[in-house]
Amino acid sequence: MELKNWDPIEVELSPLFVSDTIKRQIRNILKSYTGWFDPLSELIQNAIDAVDHRKRQDTKYTPAIWIKIDLKENTICITDNGIGFSEDKFKSFLAPNVSFKKPDDRGNKGVGATYLAYGFNFLQVGTKTPDYSFVGTIKGGREWVEDDSGTKVRPKIQESKAIHDIFDGIDQGSTFALRLVGDFIRPKDLKWVGASTADQWGVVLRIKTALGGIYFNRECLLSKCRLTVVDENGLKTENDITACEYIYPHKVISACKELKDIWKTQQDLLKQGKDAARLPDSFYRLNGLYNYWSYEDIISDSSEFKGEWSEREKVLAKKHKLSFYGFFGCSTDIWDKYNDDIVGLRKRGRILKGGIQLATNCMPQGELAIIPLTQNIGYQNVTHVVVHFEEAEPDLGRKGFQPELKELAEHLGIAIVNKFMNWRKLLKKETGAPPDIVGAKNIHDWIKEQEEHEKECPLIITRKDVFLPTKEPSITSEPTSEQDVIALFNQLLAGGVIRGIRLMATSAHQQYDGIYRFRLTKPLDNHIYDKDTNPLGISSGRQEYVSAPSILEYKYSFDGLIEEIEKGDKNEREVRLLIAWEMGNKWPTRYEITPLLHLDNLQHRYFHGGTHIIKSASTGDTVFPAVILSELVDYINDPEGVQDYQKETYIET
Repeated sequence: MELKNWDPIEVELSPLFVSDTIKRQIRNILKSYTGWFDPLSELIQNAIDAVDHRKRQDTKYTPAIWIKIDLKENTICITDNGIGFSEDKFKSFLAPNVSFKKPDDRGNKGVGATYLAYGFNFLQVGTKTPDYSFVGTIKGGREWVEDDSGTKVRPKIQESKAIHDIFDGIDQGSTFALRLVGDFIRPKDLKWVGASTADQWGVVLRIKTALGGIYFNRECLLSKCRLTVVDENGLKTENDITACEYIYPHKVISACKELKDIWKTQQDLLKQGKDAARLPDSFYRLNGLYNYWSYEDIISDSSEFKGEWSEREKVLAKKHKLSFYGFFGCSTDIWDKYNDDIVGLRKRGRILKGGIQLATNCMPQGELAIIPLTQNIGYQNVTHVVVHFEEAEPDLGRKGFQPELKELAEHLGIAIVNKFMNWRKLLKKETGAPPDIVGAKNIHDWIKEQEEHEKECPLIITRKDVFLPTKEPSITSEPTSEQDVIALFNQLLAGGVIRGIRLMATSAHQQYDGIYRFRLTKPLDNHIYDKDTNPLGISSGRQEYVSAPSILEYKYSFDGLIEEIEKGDKNEREVRLLIAWEMGNKWPTRYEITPLLHLDNLQHRYFHGGTHIIKSASTGDTVFPAVILSELVDYINDPEGVQDYQKETYIET
């Protein structure tokens, strides 16, 4: 038999076989898109590429995009005044693996448009150029892809009127409208984000899409973005986004310092013959530290990171012109404060948080990766790292990079954490109280705020046999900070409400807050429990003793100490007593609690005024005792009335 040569790509195939092959290609593309923000990312990425392309051809042109998020209609509309499509390109750009982008555009694989058309069931596309104009809609794309019966006909684009009315007024550009309807799609609606206003959606889009560009080494060409949001009730809000840049944490969190500023200040102090370790007061009690670096900081022999990188990593850093940013916060609570109170998204759905954000071609790619710390792992949750590679190719769904780039990014994350840890003494101590990340209030506002707090949350102790002769503490309202906790605790000691604890030392500079002793001395009746006259007492039959000096920690909330223990700043084996206003909500994952204010546990109370014993959840061993002042006050006022709460919270948990 004679062998013949042939081209396997140009082989003639039956139309049915071709159709099935195309469907398999599309299915493979759709499998790579699993993120909730993928449709927004693809739509915005295409719009920014279009205006970038036109700007290169016309320097006098002003790039602009218009975004409409309609929660009532479950529709995303994005229109740009960019380059637009010629007729032949417009008719083919939705097909898999067809792309007309340049290599340095945001995405050049020809899969994003296919994902939008066939990953959903309603996509309208329109274009306008000097030579061609058309608007059409494709329906049922995803349902056709998922149909295994072969009964559904492959959908075609039908001419229609532009949904986004902005399109009628532009001279040139494109419009896309994606409606979340039908089966098999993700997400099914836009309300899951928890954003319903233009301000909220502006934050979401700048963190999760190309609208928040990573422009370390180049200029952002987009100078105008009009964002319109219609909530599920039809109420419309609008916002002009002029800073189309990623939201770096230090730009929305107050009281942060750049490491380069710290180093420069130290050099200035040395030149003045001063101690470089004694920085000005403005460098202390910070919410966060941050810094920018470039690939020169990896490959240079004079780099602060010298000796930390392999030759292979240096080559990769130079090849991809690596740029990276790090932020190191004082507490994970700053993320909750920003998400819940400032942006106002769904609770605990942190839109900004600790982790590694990979980026390429000026665009964040995929979800945050975990910084792989092997010790002091709590710091992985307070550190936010952005790593940008030039011309790196992520996978089809823009989620993952080549393993060597991912490993380099993880190594960078660890190095950045270690670099910041050298300066953590400059950060605010973790207390568990809500952080102030929008800037310190002036004195007038502070006084007014405290007056309101005093009215809404007065500190009331109704027992008449404490704080004699005044019968009331001098603190007028419930604590709002660690300093308030210290003041209240000292009043309770001085007033004899809590007995037997002797404070030996207090420090704001040492690793721990203070040193104390327990003293059980005559007359012992002062310490013995009596339901009516001494409800905070211990059971009878105890002998006199004086304990060895031990470590005391003050916190607004137990949560604050848990976070410091997880970071490695504090050692739970060294803390022998916790004084806090509230228990917080992080303890159930790490500890078990014996409630000493529940009368069935009276025999476990071994010092006057103790409220809880903290135990290891894994071993059941006692870790340290605690005095939780809010629960102690409630117990003083009504011992019987708190029994159900103590049982339900700690015994039946």
